[in-house]
Amino acid sequence: MGITSAGLLAKFARLNPAIWPMQVVAYLMVLAALFLVARKFKYSDRIVAAILAFFWIWNALVFFLPATSALSYILAAAFIVQGILFLVGVAKPSVAYRFGMDIFSLTGIVLILYALIGYPLVGYAIGHIYPRAVFVGTFPCPTAVVTFGLFLCTESKVPKYLLVIPLLFALFGILLASVGMGEDVGMVAGGLLATAMIVYRDRTVMRGAAYHPV
Repeated sequence: MGITSAGLLAKFARLNPAIWPMQVVAYLMVLAALFLVARKFKYSDRIVAAILAFFWIWNALVFFLPATSALSYILAAAFIVQGILFLVGVAKPSVAYRFGMDIFSLTGIVLILYALIGYPLVGYAIGHIYPRAVFVGTFPCPTAVVTFGLFLCTESKVPKYLLVIPLLFALFGILLASVGMGEDVGMVAGGLLATAMIVYRDRTVMRGAAYHPV
């Protein structure tokens, strides 16, 4: 049986009550990441990487792995790999996060706000009301969006290996949107836009070892 909106919404309705209040914890973790990006200190980049690692591995183990299908196992494996890549960044940071007033950071903030607020609002508008709503950190699609948003808020190049799985999953959103998950149009558009902007920024703007957004 293929992916259907009814099947996805039924899964959301089962998962949300089961993991409560993890949704609130995840929101607080995103807010903590934003604070660390805005007010940097020695271990900020490591903690942001740890938060992202937790989100991706959580989604692998809690959202995808319990489903017994080949696709869910593939997605779980991909999310675990991405989480491990972020864990490597905890031990040896490869991305320096920082807010700026440039177009890259501003776009990143828009994506982060979409992940935090836009997903549940768009879902509500099209009838995906709690417990059938999705939330950042505990569901994969808004987690991918917030990841792209944070990648745009950096003062260093983003290693391209960190972009591969989020971009492929964003493209998977085309299928999700086609079966009625209208919230995921934002993931597709945001993933494509963020990837293009990151590649452009890293090739043309960040010519030195580091770049300092203003």
